[in-house]
Amino acid sequence: MKRAFWLLVLTLLLPAGALATPPSYAGGQYRYWAFSDHNDLRDVLAYWMQRYFHVQLEYWDFVDDETDDRWRPEIGVHLHDHRRSVYNVGWRGERTEHNRQDRFWFGTDQVLDDHLVGRVELSPIVSSQSTVWVFSAGADYYWGSYNFASATLTHDPRGENGHELWTVPLRVRLANEQDDWVQATIAPASRSTWGWAIDIKKNRIRAGIERNNRYDFTTQDNIIYSIGFEQPLRPRE
Repeated sequence: MKRAFWLLVLTLLLPAGALATPPSYAGGQYRYWAFSDHNDLRDVLAYWMQRYFHVQLEYWDFVDDETDDRWRPEIGVHLHDHRRSVYNVGWRGERTEHNRQDRFWFGTDQVLDDHLVGRVELSPIVSSQSTVWVFSAGADYYWGSYNFASATLTHDPRGENGHELWTVPLRVRLANEQDDWVQATIAPASRSTWGWAIDIKKNRIRAGIERNNRYDFTTQDNIIYSIGFEQPLRPRE
């Protein structure tokens, strides 16, 4: 837990807002994953988001001492065109119980009109044994003070007993001009499984609860409790 504490402290040492280009913010979260097999996970992360890149450092601390704990560094680059569409490239270092793997992603968020954004992403997960490909596509509809509704179709070949997983997360966020918001998610999935989540942000504090029958890296049912903070480094445009 000392590692978790110092990881949260790192977010306080990030560069000052004067150097930032909107949108820019730093944050930290503590997430507790309660699994149906009781090998719960204490998950702490810190992140720094700039307009053109982001970095994140995450640490997984399992309750079971027989399960190896894991660092998960992540970095992403976000390029913008004249229409404000975004092109994303990223990497995250991951580990399973048996080997190390690297996850990459290549995607784009295309501004289709004043209210609609289309998204597509391809994410290879590379290990010494194999490479698997995760694909997602979706759209976001924006209105008012940063309100949005989104729908995404995701195909993940990792699943129980080798069965692939299809999920369709549906989200609605209601926000004000101060960027306080409440967000609801439902996520129907293949094989009669599903998930849901409620997240809120007020001033600098974030909190949420999420339930899944399965999640990409595990076939165990789980509930995720989260609490954290987010510090703007410069006001929105």
